[in-house]
Amino acid sequence: MAPKKFNSTTETLDRLAASGQLSALMRKNAPLPPAQREMPLEDIVADPEQPRRHFDEEQLASLSASIKAQGVLQAITVQPSDEDGKHRIIMGERRFQAAQRAGLKTIPVVIREMTAELRMAQLTENVQRADLTTLEVAEAVAAMRAAGQSRSAIAQSLGWNEGEVSRFAALATMPAALKEAAADNAPIRALSDLHALWKKDEEAVSAFLAEASAGEISRVSVERLRAEIDTKDIRAEEQSTAQSPAGQKAEAPEGVTPMPGDPSGVEGRAAESGLSLSGTVRTVPNAMPPQKAVQSAATLRIEHDGRMGTMHIERATSSNAFVIVSLDGGHEEELPLSDIKLVEVRRN
Repeated sequence: MAPKKFNSTTETLDRLAASGQLSALMRKNAPLPPAQREMPLEDIVADPEQPRRHFDEEQLASLSASIKAQGVLQAITVQPSDEDGKHRIIMGERRFQAAQRAGLKTIPVVIREMTAELRMAQLTENVQRADLTTLEVAEAVAAMRAAGQSRSAIAQSLGWNEGEVSRFAALATMPAALKEAAADNAPIRALSDLHALWKKDEEAVSAFLAEASAGEISRVSVERLRAEIDTKDIRAEEQSTAQSPAGQKAEAPEGVTPMPGDPSGVEGRAAESGLSLSGTVRTVPNAMPPQKAVQSAATLRIEHDGRMGTMHIERATSSNAFVIVSLDGGHEEELPLSDIKLVEVRRN
């Protein structure tokens, strides 16, 4: 009996698909994944350009225990051997170190040539890990920029905005004291604000960094420092105004009655405005009372990352998308509104 003929290519493909032959054919023609093999640990070396400089000891110990019990479940990626016969790690240094601690002699590897695309993948994978320090992230971003990646491309690959990329890239130009704080994982936004203040009052910022731990450096604590610097500048300007350029007190201007001990009349004029050069408010008849701080009509109780706190809507922030929050048992922080859950409104 002659074999049945099909009238169209479509019918042939439908029949093949129904019999499972088409799927087998597609699998046969699909590109094979990179070959995996076991390689002695002694033939592998770390990548000196690896963004990660520090590995969490507790996490390494946990991973090592897991590898000792189950082996390495995911192969690491290495480059072809160099002239010394060593294979440089592209991805998986943490697994490599944990395998060494577990006493393994070999580890599963995939050998691949290092390309610009693979380098970007390596950097992106490292930056997206939560346990990198601020300095390590900044160094990875700098490497991306050096490789020719634009700010927008980096932001897109990391899920950031371009401003965040710029802040991390700028860390390379910051003073050593700020880089040391970044190595201790101080937040990049607070460091950016400190850098701006450094240009204004290096001595004050240096003293702040010497006294504050990395955990105490936040946009809120930096804003307090900014207020202190501004107050100091105002007082210095007042003292400068009170004296002539030659260092002699100026004579009282015409029509101004000097106060005792104030031949220039500067304090007299300040008193008319309800102020004094020492910063003390004077009581002046018919003077306008100082404006009171705006008080919230209610206490807003919030939850953030499993912790309760109070939101201060009357306080100024760097953006309308942020708010100042006092976390219970902790310190004040400027947090994104999107990360806050309103729990209770207590009427004052």
